[in-house]
Amino acid sequence: MKYKGFYVKITPDTDLHREDKDGNDIRCEGFTIEVFADESEKLEIDVFSVAVDFELLKEAEQFAMDYIDCEEKEYCRMIDEFNKN
Repeated sequence: MKYKGFYVKITPDTDLHREDKDGNDIRCEGFTIEVFADESEKLEIDVFSVAVDFELLKEAEQFAMDYIDCEEKEYCRMIDEFNKN
């Protein structure tokens, strides 16, 4: 998926570990989300996971777009820094 000039790869994940309200470690289903500078996927900017019923209360695509909206300035700074080297 392309969003705001970034390329996003969303992969289902069935082995995410989260802590429930009682402090117990539990395995969850969710998604691993990778953000790249371009479609060649050579420059990975960020990778994070979202677990269903924890961080993810809506669709993974919308979560990724919301996250990119929050991190866009930092992502652009990282790309500029990479291009200087």
